Amino acid sequence: MSTNGISIDKSQLQPPNLERFLVDSDIDPELVFLLRKVGFRATHASWRNIPNDDTKFLVWARKYGYILVSHDKHRDTKTKYSFYSEMYYRGGRVIRVGKPGQPILRLLGCILAQRHRWLEHFASDSGEAVVHPSGCNFNNACELFERSKFALRLPFEDPSIPLKSRRPLSRKSKPIRKPPSSGQPPLL
Repeated sequence: MSTNGISIDKSQLQPPNLERFLVDSDIDPELVFLLRKVGFRATHASWRNIPNDDTKFLVWARKYGYILVSHDKHRDTKTKYSFYSEMYYRGGRVIRVGKPGQPILRLLGCILAQRHRWLEHFASDSGEAVVHPSGCNFNNACELFERSKFALRLPFEDPSIPLKSRRPLSRKSKPIRKPPSSGQPPLL
């Protein structure tokens, strides 16, 4: 292609091949539009035909070559185990951003500012990158899975029971000793 005597290669006109993001359903869809404006391919989980479950989001993202953007810390132990076991056994990349309610521009800034660091991490390992204004923390899938197994206190009686249907393990409480009344010797 030539304009005014200047030769331009068509490949220079194409945008660079940037990453693709699946933004979790509990993050404002405005982040998708901002990511697209800076050149990324992005979609929101609520726009896809994916059940509203973080593990399903991870499966979809991995299947189609996306990075899941979420702010979930997965406090429920069964959800945590399901999510991190999927990541450990089959792979997956997650960028965890801020807390719920943070401004969308701040989330975008954290993703962009730490891009070189999470790209380097994801090039060698599946896992999670936690981005924040002052830096980026990484957890590989193996480490996350081991933490979730400990919290769940495996094994269960019947592994064929789906994780979400399992009842919590019974916790044996220590017997409560009553304080000695006056005139009685203390119990040992």
